[in-house]
Parts: sequence; C-alpha cells; structure tokens
Amino acid sequence: MRLIVRSSSIHAAGVFTLDRIPQDTLVVEYTGTRMKHDDADELYNERPYTYLFGVGDGTYVIDGFSMAMYLNHSCAPNCETEEDEDERVWIRATRDIEPGEELVYDYFLYDGEGPAPCSCGAPECRGTMYSPKELRKRARAKAKKRAKAAGRKKAAGKSSGRRAAR
Repeated sequence: MRLIVRSSSIHAAGVFTLDRIPQDTLVVEYTGTRMKHDDADELYNERPYTYLFGVGDGTYVIDGFSMAMYLNHSCAPNCETEEDEDERVWIRATRDIEPGEELVYDYFLYDGEGPAPCSCGAPECRGTMYSPKELRKRARAKAKKRAKAAGRKKAAGKSSGRRAAR
C-alpha cells in the first residue's frame, strides 16, 4: 500500500493512504530508538512535541523516526496500535480505509504535563489526547488536593479566632 505524509487539518502533518486499506491490515510499524522513559523525559524536557511511544510496562519508549510517527491522534480512530511479543509496535486498520483518508489512532496518553488538547474534530471528541483512565486518575488527584486544601482552610479558620478582651 502507498502512504504519504502531507498537511493535516488535525495537526501539522499526517499520514494519508493512496490505496484502499482493508480492515485488520498491518499498515506500518512504529520504529525508532528505544530508550528508558526517564531518559526520554530528560532529553525532551523543553520540547513541546515528541514522538515517543511507550512499550511494555512503560519503562521504555520508542523515539519515533519513521512514517508512523506522523499518524495523528483522533477520538474517532480508523487504526489502533498493537504490540507484539518482541515489543514491536504496529499500526493496524480497525476498519476499511479509503484512498485519501488520513490514518489516525487514539493516543490514549497516560502521562505528561498540561492539558494535551485534542483537535481531531470528531463529534465524540473528548477534548484531550489523555486516555479516559488517565482523565479519571487526574480528576481523583485534583479532588483529593481540593479536599486537602479545604481541610487546611477549615483548620486555619478555627485557630485564627480572636482572643477575648480582658
């Protein structure tokens, strides 16, 4: 199958197919240098964009450099990622994809800083590239932090009362 990288309405560049791709086809492998997640965080600390793909238990990432790194995120994907027993990552078509369509998958981000806004434009867009699980985790942490702050405020209010005049 023939693929091309070109401008995308989702984000900068994207990957488009020039041929029909049948459902369940392995489209492209996500290749690149493997490194520890912590090393990648340090290496890319000041960069707004990365092409990192977590593998295995998340200890390692692939620092993408092939065509697969240009596949954009979408909350309504036509592809998904698949990791094999050798921790090779493949992009697989989840439905038939017609010539001219952009190939997209749900990034399901599980870490990072900031909001990671989504610009896929899908009707079911969740507004972020973070996974629903990560969103729940962040909401719990935020609620816990608010509850803790409210507890401190309440405790401070009790101890800041005026002394009775003598």
